[in-house]
Amino acid sequence: MSRSVRHTTLGAFLQDTLHAPRFTICALLLCALSGSLTATSAPAATWGENYIPNVPLVTQDGQTVRLYDDLIKNKIVLINFMYAGCKQVCPLATARMAQVQKELGDHVGRDIFLYSITLDPEHDTPAVLKQHAKAFHAGPGWLFLTGTAEDIAVVRYKLGERSKSLSDHNNGAMAGNGATGEWERTSLFEDTGKLALVMLNMDPAFRAKKGSQPGTAYAEMTAIPYVSQAGQALFIKACSSCHTIGQGDHVGPDLQGVTSRRDRAWLSQFLQAPNVMRAKKDPIAVALSAKFPGVLMPNLGLSETDVGDLLAYLDNRTARLETRETLNVKR
Repeated sequence: MSRSVRHTTLGAFLQDTLHAPRFTICALLLCALSGSLTATSAPAATWGENYIPNVPLVTQDGQTVRLYDDLIKNKIVLINFMYAGCKQVCPLATARMAQVQKELGDHVGRDIFLYSITLDPEHDTPAVLKQHAKAFHAGPGWLFLTGTAEDIAVVRYKLGERSKSLSDHNNGAMAGNGATGEWERTSLFEDTGKLALVMLNMDPAFRAKKGSQPGTAYAEMTAIPYVSQAGQALFIKACSSCHTIGQGDHVGPDLQGVTSRRDRAWLSQFLQAPNVMRAKKDPIAVALSAKFPGVLMPNLGLSETDVGDLLAYLDNRTARLETRETLNVKR
């Protein structure tokens, strides 16, 4: 069975380098900032009931479902692989799924469905996945799934996730239409608005209205405009999936005024190596883990310069928000 799939240049770059220690997050951003979001489209793979395994899986609510019959048949789906104990890129990838859920709005659970399948069924029980789903604000239409090790192995192999270890697994996603049999690989680190459009484009009726064809979901998309302020692109790509600035706690804490609440030297240490701070039982790091138990901030490989740019951007955004709030009070 041919597995011809497509992805953007940025998506491929991110998937290939996020696990490589020699790359920092800023290296990843060079591709985004260069505007190289040009698509290279190819015919989508065609997978039907003879290819998709109809194995039983269990949802975060303990319900047993069949992969093909209950989850994929006649549905448009986005599937990623993750595991709750991951301390590297999984939390970011799952947070991107949460952003896609928000972008798609009420399409999720109605005509588009999101599935996050664990690669560690031994530890990721329905109860563990339920806590994980809660941490990422998963709504109706987004299921976290586990099963037996044997069935998970079959599913991951069929959907192209064939890494030899948990820490090396692919952080891409598969978008598919169970009615037409069309499937394509995409990147969760693509702009989430564009990824939402990819999902809508899986529907032939939507394509007919737009006059597009399978395999051209990215073709007419343009690069994301970024303001040139140091730290902004870094925040958008690395932080905004889990954090807001002035809009309240999300997967992680609201970062408005964080440089006033926390010692700057502590912030620099934590942002560069949160895993080390937790291992040392730093009281603030431990308290944050307790307050946001569903996901731990991964080590993103940020340099001291990266952190300086990020904190400068947070300072700037906080100052602008405080100025706006002052003006509103005077009015």
